Amino acid sequence: MNKYFNYLFSIKSALLLMFLFAIAIAIATFIENDYGTTTARALVFNSWWLELILIFLCSIFIYNIFEYRLFHINKLPVLFLHLSFIFIIIGAGITRYISNEGVMRIREGTLNNQFISTNLFLEYKIHNSISQYSGQKELILSSKSNNSFSIPMSFDNKNIKIQYVNFIHDPVEELVDSQEGGGEIIELIIPSESGGMQSEYILKNSQKYIKNLNVNYQSNLKTDLNIYQEDSLFYFDSKFDVHFMKMSDRSTGVLMNNSSHLLNNKVLYTIDSQNIVFKNYFQNAILKQVPANIKNDAAKLDLLKIILTVANQDTIIDLYGAEGVLSSKNYFQFNDLYFSLSYGPRVHTLPFGIFLKDFQLERYPGSESPSSFASEIQIMDGTENIDYRIFMNNVLNYKGYRFFQSSYDNDEKGTILSVNQDRLGTGVTYFGYFSLLCSVLSLLISRFSRISILGKQHKTV
Repeated sequence: MNKYFNYLFSIKSALLLMFLFAIAIAIATFIENDYGTTTARALVFNSWWLELILIFLCSIFIYNIFEYRLFHINKLPVLFLHLSFIFIIIGAGITRYISNEGVMRIREGTLNNQFISTNLFLEYKIHNSISQYSGQKELILSSKSNNSFSIPMSFDNKNIKIQYVNFIHDPVEELVDSQEGGGEIIELIIPSESGGMQSEYILKNSQKYIKNLNVNYQSNLKTDLNIYQEDSLFYFDSKFDVHFMKMSDRSTGVLMNNSSHLLNNKVLYTIDSQNIVFKNYFQNAILKQVPANIKNDAAKLDLLKIILTVANQDTIIDLYGAEGVLSSKNYFQFNDLYFSLSYGPRVHTLPFGIFLKDFQLERYPGSESPSSFASEIQIMDGTENIDYRIFMNNVLNYKGYRFFQSSYDNDEKGTILSVNQDRLGTGVTYFGYFSLLCSVLSLLISRFSRISILGKQHKTV
């Protein structure tokens, strides 16, 4: 038994674990390139097995310090080498579980003292008008990982459970026609952000926002654009004047607002600056949401489907969220309880404020590509105001927070700063690097090191 224990905590085991760690990081690099950072975090960087490798590796180094009595002066180079790995691993653990990281947006001439986290959370709140229960769970979801989770709880003498159903990155609607149990759906065509055209589907007796235009189909609500059916023909009315152009002969005209008009195919309607074409009508169709692409980039909203069970009654809830985007809360009543659910980043409040005086962007001569950009800011901390300039290689360090120039708003009137609060983790990790430096230096100058011994032997010869 002692033989196996010694082998398990031997240098050979440490070398094997370091090799496995290097292989895992290499694989994660390819995953990140093909599927995005979130998928790499879910499958490798934040996985339990990678943490187990690091914990076991750290344990081996600690064990060998005492096993080989490395505190002796003639073993200092090896001691510093072991300590460097131990502190680097511990620092990484502190960064992983204790530190805060996120994004801070500031517009010119405004003050901000909040940033939103890089990590995403499922936040839930339940109340019954007398008391409430709240909680949150950090989630790292991707299109390639096992995302399942379950959150059981008890409130108001009722058993409640939130369970994972599905995760769709950058969801788009896909229509499936001629389905049993399907419903009536109309298809509208609008310009897409990429410059092409995209389909928008609206179920009968429902409404939908298309860009900034609220459109309903056969609903009792009065919205910006109301589409309804009489016999086999479709009609519409709008609170805006409607400009149209017939694609067959390019003829144009204007339709009066708040009046009923025939909705025709192959006619381009412009309603409050939004172009719309009525394309198709489906009598028995269903809509399902599918991912537009696999790669988890932070610019797209993701869909998290969960099932909420309250006292053996359940319902499906759709939550939308993404990194760097504050998600809206989903309020509803279910089984005599009131719920608030959201999926997205968490808001952190700073003990001081940052005022953006000016954002500056310079471009390469004769090009639209930015060569550099910087933020002229003022730290407002009580009665103390401190001016500072943040740019690519000039980081703001203040009260344990580090601010990096990350990006900027499209209109170049606002800055985007990366925020990191990790004083303890950074300090421990840097001490590990310092120990590694001491190990190298002691190898060079110590008279007990292998280099010194070989040098003496060479002189003797």
